[in-house]
Amino acid sequence: MKKILSVVFIFFITNSCKTKEIVPIPPTLAVVSTSELTINSARLSSEISDIGNQYISDYGVVYSETNATPTLADSKISHGAVAASNIVPVKFSDVIQGLKPSTNYYARSYSIIASGVVFGQITTFKTTDIIQPSVKTDAVILVFETSAKLRGIIESKGTYDVSEYGICWSATNAIPTTADFKSSKTNLSVFPTIYTEDANNLTPNTSYYFRAFLVSNGITSYGNVLTFKTLAISQPSIKTLEAKTITVNSVQIRGSVETKGTYDITEYGICWSQRFTTPTTDHSKAKILGNLSTFPTVFTVDINELAQGGIIYYRAYIISNGVTSYSDVLNYTLEVDGFPTLTTDGSINLDNASQRLQATIKTKGNYNISEYGICWSFAVPYPTITDAKISISENSMVFPTTFTVDAKGLQAHVVYFYRAYLISNGAITYGSVKSFIL
Repeated sequence: MKKILSVVFIFFITNSCKTKEIVPIPPTLAVVSTSELTINSARLSSEISDIGNQYISDYGVVYSETNATPTLADSKISHGAVAASNIVPVKFSDVIQGLKPSTNYYARSYSIIASGVVFGQITTFKTTDIIQPSVKTDAVILVFETSAKLRGIIESKGTYDVSEYGICWSATNAIPTTADFKSSKTNLSVFPTIYTEDANNLTPNTSYYFRAFLVSNGITSYGNVLTFKTLAISQPSIKTLEAKTITVNSVQIRGSVETKGTYDITEYGICWSQRFTTPTTDHSKAKILGNLSTFPTVFTVDINELAQGGIIYYRAYIISNGVTSYSDVLNYTLEVDGFPTLTTDGSINLDNASQRLQATIKTKGNYNISEYGICWSFAVPYPTITDAKISISENSMVFPTTFTVDAKGLQAHVVYFYRAYLISNGAITYGSVKSFIL
């Protein structure tokens, strides 16, 4: 009996001194959730809902574009050991950068314990697509001969900033690009934005294709294609009006500038000839310089030194943008009846500084002659009463009457031009031009 009790005691002592074995409990990891997705980043959040009964030396998130079961060998975000003071759940959240746009990724949480790595459930997420701004070709606002004002609309911004926007156009390319002609602006911060661009240096009377464009992140986007046609260049219009006799060798002619045309007017007037039936500015002309702002504008010119009683062919002309336009040709016969007439006769040399000049007043006309005489000049071939002259103020004469004047103080070896003149009823009548040399 005593022997049995000893065996029982030894068994009890042996079993009471043996260490109790602890069963390991791994941590519990939540599924990774994703938020704040962009084209190249995402926020990954998870937690350790139960730490378990082992020391956690590291925890965090692993992710991969290609590995459907990412491990520590893939990309990861580490948070280090879980401190003994941490209270469950242990939450963690991180923004990962450098991702690819419009790409699927795999992710899961992890923790490292003495017995190995514990992973959470795998989740997937996708980064957002790159969105280009939206651009629209809107309208043709104004069209001229060599320019047009064109409008586009940028409706939305897209992913990246707009670095350039404008209008491109071409007369030959039905789908114009920025490699053709363009007008643009830089930087834009307000959406939607309506804008206009001027297309310049265009060809008149020509069809063009155009469309809006913008550049964002180095990529050019285009709107729809529209068309316009530049205006044809129009010349100003003119009209030839009536003529009336001033003297037997001068007329007054009227013309009218009816419309302006495309470009400014640089010159207008009357051209004429007593020889050619279709006069041009290469023949004779009375010109008026400068632009006009009111239309129609009637103008008047006086034409002198005509053959007495002869026919004059005349028409209005106008010059714009270097182009001369003409109106219809009219003709007019200078009146003789009622007007005084005179001729320039010969001359006689008196000495080396004097010349006797002669003229004849053939008819008086309807009005008294208040002044007559002879004028001369060596500088101009058609001397007038503003040049050198000798005048006679006397109206009691019979017709025809011949008179002479002595031109003195002349230079030797110089050609002089001279002609007779008279003033009647305020109008000056000249005789033909003759010349002499001492």
